[in-house]
Amino acid sequence: MPYVVGIDLGHTRTTAAVCRRAQGTWGEPDVVAFEGGARWFESVLHVGRDGSSLIGQDALRRAVAEPDGLARGFMSRVGDDVPMLVGGARYPAELLAATLAGWVVDEVAELEGGPADRIVLTHPPGWGPHRRAVLHGSLEAAGLPGVLLLPSPIAAAESPLVREAVGVGSVLAACRLGGEHVESAILRRNPAGFEILTHVDGSASGAGARLDDLLFDYVLETAGVEATETVGLRAACREAKERLSLAPEVSVSLGALGEMPLTRAEFEHLARPVLATAIERLCRVATPVPAAVALVGGSARVPLVTDLAQDKFGCPVIVDPDPGTAVCRGAALAARPRMAPQPEFVPPPVREEVAVFDDEPEPPPRPPVEITPLEPPKRFVLPGRKSGGRDD
Repeated sequence: MPYVVGIDLGHTRTTAAVCRRAQGTWGEPDVVAFEGGARWFESVLHVGRDGSSLIGQDALRRAVAEPDGLARGFMSRVGDDVPMLVGGARYPAELLAATLAGWVVDEVAELEGGPADRIVLTHPPGWGPHRRAVLHGSLEAAGLPGVLLLPSPIAAAESPLVREAVGVGSVLAACRLGGEHVESAILRRNPAGFEILTHVDGSASGAGARLDDLLFDYVLETAGVEATETVGLRAACREAKERLSLAPEVSVSLGALGEMPLTRAEFEHLARPVLATAIERLCRVATPVPAAVALVGGSARVPLVTDLAQDKFGCPVIVDPDPGTAVCRGAALAARPRMAPQPEFVPPPVREEVAVFDDEPEPPPRPPVEITPLEPPKRFVLPGRKSGGRDD
């Protein structure tokens, strides 16, 4: 079945979504389920001494024995003249990003039974021509020519909820609360789509990881325990933060020490200064006055973010039902070719007289047709390793 894919290489998590075409119509985006049914995986990559690469959880497991081969945060280094030292070798950050994107394309092709008709990859709004060009070059070297690059705020604005709230000529304020960065942008809707008017470079001050750190420290202090006494407490705090978006109170596992109750009011007291800073940064660039505010990213689930944005802007605040995958689903929607209106079918006139031939000649034999089955792209091995020694 023909399909297109949208990929969001986030600083902490990577997600993907596909739109399939059936009976001449493109369907709505479906989030790709990776190994174990996970709807995302960590944006990490492990490079072996032979250049072979592992992604996500496989990379983290390998890093236990070979920690110097783990790479993360490469999307923020794309276009940097200084390569990243990974596994004793130097690699351009854009090559690592292209390898991760290629792995996603490979996995989706295996799930869908063939290659995608079109691929859209998102990038931060502050990227200029140089960064886009070097990433394009690395994607082509990885066997992915023709990938379309799309700023993440525009992908977020592709949501049907946004299009219903923002008419042509109106302005949208978009804020992405990611794991390590907060991206803010002001967009205007044109007849053909959205364009970025201005943006604020990514900041870690209001990101989800900052909230995790605050909650982790609070639990340690309140429970009166040391970090070394609890195994997996940071992951438990992150899970509690997500569950508090739906429940007024949860329990945080302290491992062998039991559990600690945590209320949404306690968490919001910790999170308010951080989230208020993120909304304030968006407000400072919101000119002209927006018709709506769109919140995406994992931390957009926190109800306090919506309340702060509503108080600050006084306009509709749109939070996607699944904000953590909103950008990749918007990228998949943007990847769908625009369907031209089909002309009305007019049946041909029926001829009343039909000639009948008693000796109709046999049709000529058809030439043999060779069908080559489509195969998904192979796993990627990073080329062009450069020694990380002193002689370079």
